[in-house]
Amino acid sequence: MKIFKPFEVVKEELLKAEEFSRELLNSKVDLVLRAGGYILDSGGKRVRPGLTIVSGKLVDAPLERLIPIATVMEYMHTATLLHDDIVDGAKLRRGRPSANVVFGNDVAVLVGDYMFAKAIYVLAVYGGEEVLKVASKTVQDMAEGELFQLEKIGDVNLTESEYFDIIYKKTASLLSTCCECGGIVGGAKEEERKALKDYGTFIGYAFQLVDDAFDYVSDERTIGKPAGNDIREGKVTYPLLWSLKRATEGERQEIEKVLNNPNPSKEEVELVRNFVLERGGERATLKLAREYVERAKESLKIFPDSKFKEALYEIADFIVSRSL
Repeated sequence: MKIFKPFEVVKEELLKAEEFSRELLNSKVDLVLRAGGYILDSGGKRVRPGLTIVSGKLVDAPLERLIPIATVMEYMHTATLLHDDIVDGAKLRRGRPSANVVFGNDVAVLVGDYMFAKAIYVLAVYGGEEVLKVASKTVQDMAEGELFQLEKIGDVNLTESEYFDIIYKKTASLLSTCCECGGIVGGAKEEERKALKDYGTFIGYAFQLVDDAFDYVSDERTIGKPAGNDIREGKVTYPLLWSLKRATEGERQEIEKVLNNPNPSKEEVELVRNFVLERGGERATLKLAREYVERAKESLKIFPDSKFKEALYEIADFIVSRSL
């Protein structure tokens, strides 16, 4: 496993989490082993277990509890990827055929369910009541976020509050939970726990904002999915939301028509992309992402300087340093 540079400070712990991950995938059902192993082997920076471990180390969490909890944060993430790819009809995941393409939708759904269940069991055994409450709420949030986003497909009247509700539940909630649960296991004080929770929330917002901006300005090699994908799926993300506030009524109607077309043409997708780029929606989005990164770093000021705190700073900075 290649270790993401900011996580070098917890390299040994991450390798232990990877070992534990393989031990957990021990079903007697062959499809669980093959499909679960397939997506776990598809790469990724292991951001969620890494965040859990670094946050826990910041407050001296015991490794015998921290490693299992960090491990199943990746299980929860993996389960959402399996389900998301089915909802989105995705064909690729990190440059490889997605699990739903390889194994079928039915297997992908059930393996995702299995991984959620396994995660909740491990959290109950190693995390205790408080960790389990936080993580269970996050599973609920992630499902609600997906459903709310589906409700709002093609809605040019989406509000900023609704947008942030969606990205909190879909993306930021799990990152926030990783950081908070690492703190809980280490017996963090109330203000330390809140600081870690806020840090995770803010980097989650920043990550999603950057991802949304990339959809308007990048190509498939940069973000792992075709540019303009959100437009094709009828999603109103922050670059478009910001630009629509500066649109004429005629432009809004034209864009609404494209977003509600289940199969928009390449020209229609380009029309929406160009509208956003001309208004500067992607620049406004990246600016807001940088502000959230600064807020994330600010939230950690209550902790004394350490290599673990520095690692969390590096992760925050990395989010907005990805080249366009």
